[in-house]
This record gives sequence, C-alpha cells and structure tokens, in this order.
Amino acid sequence: MIRVLSIIGLQLLAVWPVLAQEANIARVFTEENVELYAEAATAYLDWLGDAADAEVVDKEALVRHLHWIALITPEESPISQSVQALISDEGTPDDATAIVSWWHQQDPLPATLYNERVEEHLYRVYHAQREYAHQRDPLGVDDRGRIFVRLGRPWREAVINLQNPRLMTLPLEFRLPRNEIWVYRNIHDDAHYLFVQLSRRRPFRIDTPDALIPLNLRGPRNVPILLAWMEDIFGQLAMEHSHYGAVYDAVANYTALPTSEPLRPYQFSQMAVQDTRTRDDQHQLSRARTVPNSVTQVYGNAVEFEPQTRFIRFLEQDGSTRLEAFWNVDLSTVRPSRTMTRRSRQLRQATSSDFILSVALSKRDEGFEPQEIRIRRYHLPRGAAQETPVQSWIIPNFSSISPVAMQWSLHWTVPDSVPPQPGTVWAIGTASIDTLEALQGDGTSLEVSDLKPLFLESPNNFDEALPYMRKTINAATPLALYFEAYFLHFDEQDRTNYTVSYSLSGEGKQPITASFESEGQSSTIREFVEVDIESWTIPGAFTLTLTINDKVAGTSVSRYLELDFER
Repeated sequence: MIRVLSIIGLQLLAVWPVLAQEANIARVFTEENVELYAEAATAYLDWLGDAADAEVVDKEALVRHLHWIALITPEESPISQSVQALISDEGTPDDATAIVSWWHQQDPLPATLYNERVEEHLYRVYHAQREYAHQRDPLGVDDRGRIFVRLGRPWREAVINLQNPRLMTLPLEFRLPRNEIWVYRNIHDDAHYLFVQLSRRRPFRIDTPDALIPLNLRGPRNVPILLAWMEDIFGQLAMEHSHYGAVYDAVANYTALPTSEPLRPYQFSQMAVQDTRTRDDQHQLSRARTVPNSVTQVYGNAVEFEPQTRFIRFLEQDGSTRLEAFWNVDLSTVRPSRTMTRRSRQLRQATSSDFILSVALSKRDEGFEPQEIRIRRYHLPRGAAQETPVQSWIIPNFSSISPVAMQWSLHWTVPDSVPPQPGTVWAIGTASIDTLEALQGDGTSLEVSDLKPLFLESPNNFDEALPYMRKTINAATPLALYFEAYFLHFDEQDRTNYTVSYSLSGEGKQPITASFESEGQSSTIREFVEVDIESWTIPGAFTLTLTINDKVAGTSVSRYLELDFER
C-alpha cells in the first residue's frame, strides 16, 4: 500500500495536540481513512508519551487505551507493569516512554517509516468497539471484541444452527442460543473460540458447547431429543474443528447402534455432557499456554522467512564501531505455494515466474523509531541460483542507542514492466540488531572484533574468501576466521607479543584446541586463521572459541561462534 501524506493529513496532524485526541484518532479508524492511518498512529504514540502528565488531554480515554495494551501484553512483562502503574495513576514519564518504545519494537516491518502494528491495533480497537459493543463491559466490548483485538480476523468463522428437521419444530422453550465459532488455524490448533449469547441482554462470552444445550432438555424425559440435539450441534462443530470430533463420534455411534453401548440412554447422555465439559476444560488450559496474547496480521497473505545473516563489529581508528551486515537468501527454503498463488489470483494480484528482492536497512533512534532507511532491489529471473550471492551493508558509527533493523521482501514482478518492477509481496523476512553494543574503543583494555567466518575455497586464498553464512557445517567445510584485535601493549623493544588460540567444544566431547604465537609493531592486528574441522565428529551444536592473549599486558579476550555440526 502506497502512503501519501496529504495536505489535509498534515493540517489534521498539526492541530491534533490541541484537540480531543480520542475523537480525531477514532474518526480516522472508524471511517477507515487509510491515508491518515500513519498520522493517527503517530498522534496516538505522542499521546501515550504524555500518559504520566496529570494534564494530559482526554485522560479517561487514554486510560481506556492503556487497558487495551494490558490486554495484549503478558501480565508478568515489564511493559504490563508500566501500563498498570499508569492506569493506577502511579506511573512515571519513564513508564510512558517505555510503552512508546515497546510499540516501536513491535513494528513487524522495521525498515519502513510507518508502524503498521500500531495502525493494525488501533483499527482492531475501533472495529471491536463498533461491531462487538457491550456498554456494561469495562472495555465496552464483548468477548468477541477482546479476541478480535488480540488476534485479528479469524481464519474461519461460523454459526451453529439446528439442521435436523425434527428439532426445528420443537416448542420455543427449546431454544439454541445465539453463537459464533472463530477458528485461527494460522496461529495454533488450540486457537478456536466458541462465543455464546445466553440472552439478548447478555453479551457474547467465550463458552463451552455445553452452553448450547438447553437446561430443560437434560432430564430423563427428553433423552431422545437431547441425543439428536447433541448429534446435530457437535456434527457442525466437528466440521469447524477436530477438537469436537470425539464427542460427535460417540453420540453418532450411540444413536446409530445404541445396543453397542452398555449404558442406558439417560446415563449415556449425562456422560456425554460431562465429557464435553472435561474436554473443554483441558482445551482452555492448553489454549492459555499455546496462544500468544496478541498476533499481527500485517503480513497478510505473505509468508515469513528467515534470511541468512551475520552482523560483525570492527573498530575504526577514531574509536567508533563499524558494523558490517552480511546476508543472503536460500530460495530453496522459500517458494510461493500453490495455495498462495491461487489466493493471490483470486484477489486479482498478478503472479510471475521471476521475482524482485527488495532489501531495506533502517537506523533507529534510542526509542526504536526509524530515522534513516536505505533500499536495494535485485531482480531474480526464472531459473536463478537457489541461493543469492552474499551481500553486505556497512554501517559506520554504530551504537546501541541507534539500533539497526533490516527487512527483505520477495515480490512478484509487475507484468511487462521494463525494467522489472516489484508487484505484490509474497514473502517477508526481518532482522533487528537491538541487543548488540558498540565496542568500547577507548584504549583502556584489550578488545577484539566479532569473528567473521569465511568459506575458504582454496588454501591460503583469504582475499577471495566469502563469508560463511550457514549455521551448519561438516568435516569437509573449508572454514577460516577473520578477526581484528585492538590495543595490544608494547614491550621494552616497542613490539607486541601475543598468542592466538581457538578451541572446538561441545557436550560429550573433549575440546580440540590449536594456537600460535606472534609479535608485531602495531597495537592493532588483523589476522586470518584456518580452522581444522575434520577431527570433529560429534553431530549437533558446538562452540568455536577464539582467544587473544596479550603476553605483554597479561590480559586476554575471547569471541565465540555457535555452529551445528552435520556428518
């Protein structure tokens, strides 16, 4: 979707700080004015940033939004604690700042100027308040609204109606409550919810199939009707999710061949109802463990993939840190499925046999808000290599207060475009470098760069060796390491004296080590080391540790590389 910052949008954004925040933000998302989503999301984040201010605009509405954030965050998380502090009017400006930073970190497309996750959340909130409203609820919505804000639109939704003609002619006191079943197969097999409205005055609440059985049907006199009722509703439920299949099979088999079951009809009906409750209790416990508090659908029909990446830090002469980002894409692991292609054609999105790979790099500020974005595009014609060449991006002056994010998008090409232009996105990958710290660079202690693994195609030909990108390795892999060490001390002859050693270690295996000594005339060294993998034989994870020992200063420093060994 192309965003245009209209003149009207700019004018509206300019006056939002002095107008009622809730009214303006609500209007944009209620009217689904997509062109203003970005501006409304920005105003929302600015508003949250003032949450600790006693004079903040629309305090009551802001607290309501804080309750929505509480709904989509785990109770034990630091963000939830900040939210609760602000709700109870005990929060600080640091709590408000933490929430805004958290929202920036939730951005599923980190290399765009927009925070699509915030836009999605606000759309869900106002859609829920409009479509699933219940005035007596603290959030103003029923349970459907809560699940919609957490998980978005269901993969499938259905209503259970009586289909057995015999049941349709029953008196009105035998009434099937209004209901909806939502299924999220795209999230987890446990992510399905049955909503039941027991009366017009009550809201839809998450309930069990037991609630679909009228109480006045459960006595001994109505057993034949009860069994027919259960067979009808569980047959439909089983069509929506296999969780309900066991109860349906039991009831259907009993009604077809009652003599195969030693229980009398009334006893069997009560056992079936109890079995329904037990199964649903177990399902609710499992669902609480497996279904996350919130899920984004920003990617839409696109699949998620994981590019191969390595991020390596080096020191510059001025003491700043240079970050080198290496990446490539293994196309054999990510291909549009037939289902995706068919779905895209149903949506009238053009597909193609060649692709465009768009790669974006974003530098962020300390609040994780995008500040600078670079973009590259590569045409991948039909029949291109299964693995793209290793590419790199150099980020000077890297710092932990300016984290970096990358984003890869695979597009079908626009038909007949010359040169080929990106069309519909069908796969997305992201990587955020928000835990790396800059190297110290002040000269007070020995430092070493990150390890740069190399695929050494020919012995000692280090200059043409490419970064080794895979996480797995075998005995035949010609592996080498490149590294730099800084601030070595000089001896009385103005020379450095140091030892380089490496070890391969893993569970259940004696470490394999190798080392060499060297001396030089510079406090900075740049070294290549060939690593002998042939003697390592144990499959599974292992650690490659490289240690620099400054023999003059008596200090040492190590770096680690985690790999998986394959036979």
